[in-house]
Amino acid sequence: MESTLAALGPAEVSPLGAVLAAVLDAVRDGTGHATVLRADPGRGRSTALWRLRAECRRADPKATVLWSSGADRCEVTRRRVEELLRRGPVLVLLDDAQWLDADSAAELGHLAARASGSRLGVVLTAPSDAPLHPELARLPETALPDPGEPEVRALLAEAGADRGAETPAAVVAELLALCAAHPLVLRELLPTLPDGQLRGTAPLPRSATLGPRSMRLFGGPCAALPERTRRWLLLLALGNDKLVTCLRAATRLGLTAADLAPAELAGILRTDGSAGVSWGSPLFPVAVAQAATLVETTRTYRALAEVSTARTEPVEHPRWLAGAAVHPTADRPALTEAIVALATDGRLLDGYELARRAELVTTDAPERQRYRVLAAGLSWLAGYGEHSLELLDQLPSPLPSAEVQAAAVVLRWVIQGLRDSWPAGAELGELRVAAAPGDAGQATRSLGTALLVGWETLPAESMAGTLAALRELFTRHPEPRPGMAAALAKVVACDTDLDAVERAALLATSWWVHHDDVLYPKAWPPPLLPVYLGEESGYARHYAELLHTRHVRAARSTRALLLLKLATVQAALGHWPHALRNAASSRELAAEMGLWALHTETLTVAAWVCAARGDEDGCLALIGRSHRQEGRRAAGAEPRSVQWTHGLLELSVGRPAEAHERLRPLHRDPVESPLHLAVRRLSTADFVEAAVAARQFGDAADAVAELAAWVEVGAAGWARLDLARCRALLGAAGAEQWHLLALEQAGAVGRLATSARTELSFGSWLRRRKRYQEARPHLRLAQHYFDRLGAAPWRDRAHAELRAAGEAGPSAPGRGAALTAQEWRIARLAAEGRSNREIGDRLALSPRTVGYHLYKIFPKLDITSRTQLPLALRELDVPP
Repeated sequence: MESTLAALGPAEVSPLGAVLAAVLDAVRDGTGHATVLRADPGRGRSTALWRLRAECRRADPKATVLWSSGADRCEVTRRRVEELLRRGPVLVLLDDAQWLDADSAAELGHLAARASGSRLGVVLTAPSDAPLHPELARLPETALPDPGEPEVRALLAEAGADRGAETPAAVVAELLALCAAHPLVLRELLPTLPDGQLRGTAPLPRSATLGPRSMRLFGGPCAALPERTRRWLLLLALGNDKLVTCLRAATRLGLTAADLAPAELAGILRTDGSAGVSWGSPLFPVAVAQAATLVETTRTYRALAEVSTARTEPVEHPRWLAGAAVHPTADRPALTEAIVALATDGRLLDGYELARRAELVTTDAPERQRYRVLAAGLSWLAGYGEHSLELLDQLPSPLPSAEVQAAAVVLRWVIQGLRDSWPAGAELGELRVAAAPGDAGQATRSLGTALLVGWETLPAESMAGTLAALRELFTRHPEPRPGMAAALAKVVACDTDLDAVERAALLATSWWVHHDDVLYPKAWPPPLLPVYLGEESGYARHYAELLHTRHVRAARSTRALLLLKLATVQAALGHWPHALRNAASSRELAAEMGLWALHTETLTVAAWVCAARGDEDGCLALIGRSHRQEGRRAAGAEPRSVQWTHGLLELSVGRPAEAHERLRPLHRDPVESPLHLAVRRLSTADFVEAAVAARQFGDAADAVAELAAWVEVGAAGWARLDLARCRALLGAAGAEQWHLLALEQAGAVGRLATSARTELSFGSWLRRRKRYQEARPHLRLAQHYFDRLGAAPWRDRAHAELRAAGEAGPSAPGRGAALTAQEWRIARLAAEGRSNREIGDRLALSPRTVGYHLYKIFPKLDITSRTQLPLALRELDVPP
């Protein structure tokens, strides 16, 4: 017979399972085992013996199991056991050994003493503090461990044939925490939970509902206390861990500290001035709150609210006010404020439960629908999209309240868009639902979602109605941020020439604008928009800051979407390891929640990074997975971002003709949407490079002319950089000046991969004109950049060019070795703290030329800012 632990398998092994397996293995091996399992009442002593009996019979059918209880007459004798041992292993199990009579206890004690070295196991159980007969008190004791995943799955299997198998491990862990790993509480709670909660598609309750036996176990000791002590316990159960707040509320209720003493003497809790209150079990406050009447609960909440303010208790004060509310319609402001405070603090599911409770007790139908939509939104934010849609499906359509209708429509579109993809050509009128007067927040959210959907799927002219509705909204209400409407109108038209006010407004609207935005889904802006605007650095910082807020840490769907957006801007910046890591985290969350459209977008971002690196196998594998997402509708034609990724891959691995063919439809097909136009413009430099290498000069010239026409009317810095690169690639008159202009602009744009390719392009151009000495610094820098990026094919190309330019030894320059005399002078002056203008005046250079030289100096010294210059120069033994 194999080891019991091995037979259980890794997924089934828990602390309790390990204890039971040790008993069975000792009996099997002939080493014998005798122990007393100790645990508090209700902790599963009897269940452990039943499981041990079942496991023994399963592991060895020839084994004999003798079961009895100390409350009954014990029939186990040494003579009987000796006879049974001649046939095979024997396992003696006895529950509640504290009740054994003296003769039976002595008999079992002698039997256990001879278990060592035999195929005999003797396992007794007793409460933790119960005295045993002296013969049994000598036996070794084992504290019964808390149940783990195997025990929960066994209880789920008892409740329903498929429940144990269908429940995810994360839900099992939540159940153990919810019930404080208490077997009796688990046994009574599990049969009451609906399938959605056990499958993980609906949130579990925030506190366990205790069954009758559990209430006797945990509520009984509390109910036996004096009435004033019970009121104290309810105050502590509904309050927080700040004892001083509860003491002030107790005074309001006419209670004194002495009234709490009976609970401390009973071991129900302990108070400590510095540590607050610690309960003997986390299930005691659950039992206290569950046993309280509505009048008692409302009175206690009111006392807590009266001794606190929103300043001293920003989260708990609104919650206590809401708990004191008895009329959800009249007390709507307090309830809403409490839900906002809970959501902001990251307690989304507490806010969800508060909204559901308000929905259940209100008698006003519109208010009931409002709370239902609010609960659905919080459920979605927490990662339960299927449950959110179920809540919305139970509502009438359309809803009588324009505000609630708008919230429901936005929520449904966001869930379906991230799960199934935004419907191409969809009519956006549903999203332009007019919000109720005075509710500019919900109207802005509706129109923002309409702009997102349209930006990705519709021609720009189709969004004229949405923009008109937005402008009309801001005639009735002030703009949340000055310049917001103008910025959004430019974005829809794919215009990147925004002024500083408009850029600030757009960045602000990338997340919360109104006080209650934390309660609603937010999909704006499209992930690629910051890259198209050339604002990826600012948005990267913004997204990183948001990901550290409490709300986003708790909101799984929001976190998945923000991680995708952060990965997208990091990919553009050349922070590729970070981009891949964040895309993978977003992908994992999306898969957990069944958001397959979002999952596919994360795959596309990761595939683009692989394409830019020249990792053909990785890129194709990711693209292949993106086309086979279970649960997604057919996506139709290949997305434009995937077309760009395919073309970039072909270019990276040295197949320009194939790259040209891949990118040509992207640049020749009629523009379908602002997203299509953005991808087209962002990929123009790749298309021109591929077309020139494939000798398709007409296509290259047309693409450059189109890009130039856009740049002339105002465009982002990256577009001016790409135009200079393209004109240099075409080899037109003044190509060298175009190369130099591109190099100057690359530093300001800050996209590492673009800088590397610009250096490679200019170095190669110089090398072909036999200007080897001038070419080598550019090629060395290109090779260094590509090495940092992990772009092996590009690095090898730069290395080959470098060798062709006469680089004989190791191609990687030493730190600081490649600085020219001019660069040394500029570095020293910058290290002294002088500005670019001051350095230029000193050396007769323009400030832009100084900036260009510093852009070249930093990577050579392996630094990223001028504040690091003094230390870098000291390390090179060069006086700053």
